[in-house]
Amino acid sequence: MHPLARIAVLGAVLSLASSAMAQESPMHRPVQDGQLWISGGFELRFDKEAQKRIKKAKEGRETGKLTGAELERAEKRAAEAERSFKNRFRITGEVDHRRSENMTRSNLFYTVLGVRYRFHEYARLTLEHRYNIRPSGRNTHRINVQADTDRNFGRFNAGYRLAYQHEFTTPDKYRDIVRNRLQLSFRSKRFPVDPYISAESFTAFHHTGNQLIGMRYGIGAEWKLSKDHVLDLSVRHHREHGQPGLKYRWIFNVGYEFKWRR
Repeated sequence: MHPLARIAVLGAVLSLASSAMAQESPMHRPVQDGQLWISGGFELRFDKEAQKRIKKAKEGRETGKLTGAELERAEKRAAEAERSFKNRFRITGEVDHRRSENMTRSNLFYTVLGVRYRFHEYARLTLEHRYNIRPSGRNTHRINVQADTDRNFGRFNAGYRLAYQHEFTTPDKYRDIVRNRLQLSFRSKRFPVDPYISAESFTAFHHTGNQLIGMRYGIGAEWKLSKDHVLDLSVRHHREHGQPGLKYRWIFNVGYEFKWRR
């Protein structure tokens, strides 16, 4: 091949290679962002009497205090209590404040009120209403519907949550999002601290096309201060996908939950 022809071929190959690399590389680097999330929540339970009956039957069977007809009657009442509406129904609430990592700017404040019903041993359904207050934007309402399940494997617990959310906002924003979350936790025997890891995907349904818009990864631990008080400390990394002005967020989360039994 003539030397000039070789130079032309080599130049064409290098041009194609550089073009391909330019298409694969993003035009704008994602912005790194840090946030601090502080939340408090409650769970109102109506299973106090039901749990007493269940506990009485269990202790009577294990200790031998109840036998024969008395034990049979106690176990029957415990089974009825287990299936009762009060034992399976919950009212939930949450208040969350999201700020910049140095606490100088408020990004979002919201309240949540919901109801949860356990219709199967391994299945729960939750309906929630959320009101978002944005200091630098428009306040919005949001409806959440979620189904979740979990199961124990020795000291490990594996959980899955499917959630649909609709936000009442302008059409140019993402109104409808489906979220899938997997979580694996470990129940410690010696300490009241249960570590966990999680991964969650965010898929938007929009008139411009449906697409994956984010992934969120987390690692943290739940600290059981007492039977009805839980402190949740975690670090999360959220990576946006397929959006203009991409952001990668590091989120430091402090959460508290109180279980109110009636």
